[in-house]
Amino acid sequence: MNSKVLNIVEKIERVIILVLLFSLLLVVLYSTIVFLGLLFNGILSDIQNSFSENNILIHLHKIFGGFMLVLIGIELVHTVKMYLKEDVVHVEIVLLVALIGISRHVIDLDFKHLEPLTIIGISTLILVLSVGYYLIKKGMGIKSN
Repeated sequence: MNSKVLNIVEKIERVIILVLLFSLLLVVLYSTIVFLGLLFNGILSDIQNSFSENNILIHLHKIFGGFMLVLIGIELVHTVKMYLKEDVVHVEIVLLVALIGISRHVIDLDFKHLEPLTIIGISTLILVLSVGYYLIKKGMGIKSN
């Protein structure tokens, strides 16, 4: 009886993960289309506005933020795919998504209006995530007997 219930739960869990994967793929596809629209629309408007320095910087800021957003989506899709293949969440992928996410957030920050303690906290977070990612990757190269 217990094995039948567990089988049903596992099948439902698999369906939920597949629905999440395809939903995430749609979101990433939509984000990519919006990103490309932003990119090309900005290029055309910058040509028309004679490349005013302020417009270019604002537009580049949006482009990099959009690029990072698409990259986060792709990494999340990769995480779900790996979970489907191996039934294991890979910590290095989660750390990488976190690093990309915080990097995207840093791009959007206005450092002129942030308190020093906030900047120190964000810096510490990036450092800890980077060290954790490095240690995980370094540890994966070591084979235990």
